[in-house]
Amino acid sequence: MDIGKDYLVIIKNLLPSMHQGEKKIAEYILSHPADIINMTIAQLAIILSVADSSIVRFCQLIGLNGFTDLKISLAKNISKSSYPVPEEISLHDDDYSIALKVFSSSIQTLQNTINTLDKEEFHRTVQLLLQAKRIEIYGIGTSATLAQDAYYRFMRIGLPAYAATDPHISRISASMLDDECVALAISHTGRTKDTIETLQIAKGKGAKIIGITSFYKTPLLDLVDSSLVISSNEADSLKEAVSSRIAHLGLIDSLCTCLIIRRYKQTEPLLDSMTYFLNQLRY
Repeated sequence: MDIGKDYLVIIKNLLPSMHQGEKKIAEYILSHPADIINMTIAQLAIILSVADSSIVRFCQLIGLNGFTDLKISLAKNISKSSYPVPEEISLHDDDYSIALKVFSSSIQTLQNTINTLDKEEFHRTVQLLLQAKRIEIYGIGTSATLAQDAYYRFMRIGLPAYAATDPHISRISASMLDDECVALAISHTGRTKDTIETLQIAKGKGAKIIGITSFYKTPLLDLVDSSLVISSNEADSLKEAVSSRIAHLGLIDSLCTCLIIRRYKQTEPLLDSMTYFLNQLRY
């Protein structure tokens, strides 16, 4: 638990997977965050016509110990969450307005992600990658380009990485892993069947599993040893196709930078050599 996290963002992320009673509490908190700070749990229970215990269970669902922790987190983060929400893209928007809304959505997703990023999970992910004998990266569909990008970045700094984006090849790749290997899966929804089944094979072989996704409470997260979850809003499907991809790239860039720093003696000559050869390709 980290009350410094922006739990308003986490509530928005979890909202699609909540049952009706949980959604009732979540929607009130999202609509009245400043009011919650000055309420007792009994007052909120009366307003919502629910039991005190339901509110406590809701707080535990989102990763807090109880209502007091929720109030502390809201007090610390409410100003961070008060930036304007990007307007929906309209069929009547001009080209510049569309670009402005896409950029605003991406900026908000990046800010939300860093406000909710689990520090311990991020550190654990870096350590797993550093210790891996081999890193197999999996992504299907739109996540395939992200998997290829991660492979390219890891390969350039001397890590034993490979990207498999074909479902058949992914399964074969996963079947050849062992307990010294890492399977890194990228899936926006966390529900892509091919990716899940590939990870099940990898886990059966003893490999450590890292998941990068956009939603909590997904089948992908049931399999992982370490997870990195970006901020996402399932309702904003048009914007999400852009903003989630940028946030995933931000996580990959952050991981790569950490790996460069942690292995600087090994990576410095590789980076120098890479720069030399790439310069030969430029005028």
